[in-house]
Amino acid sequence: MKIKRIHHVTVAVRDVAAARGTFERLFGAAAADAVEQVPAFGIRALDLRAGEDTLQLVAPADADNPVMRFLERRGEGFYNLALEVEDLDGAVAELAALSVRVSEPVEAEPGVRSSFVTMAATHGLSIQLVELAGAAPVPAIEPVARVAVEPLVEPAVAPPETPEPLDLTPDEWSDID
Repeated sequence: MKIKRIHHVTVAVRDVAAARGTFERLFGAAAADAVEQVPAFGIRALDLRAGEDTLQLVAPADADNPVMRFLERRGEGFYNLALEVEDLDGAVAELAALSVRVSEPVEAEPGVRSSFVTMAATHGLSIQLVELAGAAPVPAIEPVARVAVEPLVEPAVAPPETPEPLDLTPDEWSDID
């Protein structure tokens, strides 16, 4: 399998607009486009340029999809690492020959196909394989000017207690069976 590059890093969030504001304000990240609906995955997504790389913010578009289940179990945060491959079908076949479970390739948007590798095979890391077929190169976007941030002040009321994170094995929170 030939990996061309890291295509993007995905962060699961509850509110794409709020997360966009945070990453623009704190890091000068800039959005390539508006929030997109991705029906193939049941999500709303926004790509932010961070230097030469892409940070993808995703939120569930409906109540029954892997991102919603992830948010319910783990909360907001790192969701997956997307690797661009030269030949998605070949990569899937290669992994299957090694007895690694991989989802069937899906065209998430025109010219972009992807497949997910079971987390049990990757030490708990969610890996998305991406193949671009005639997709336009990622446009250069000027970073947003940073805004001064006021220092945090301790709240007068203690925040609600955060529950202990679930200690799940990768297969228990992977949506690829």
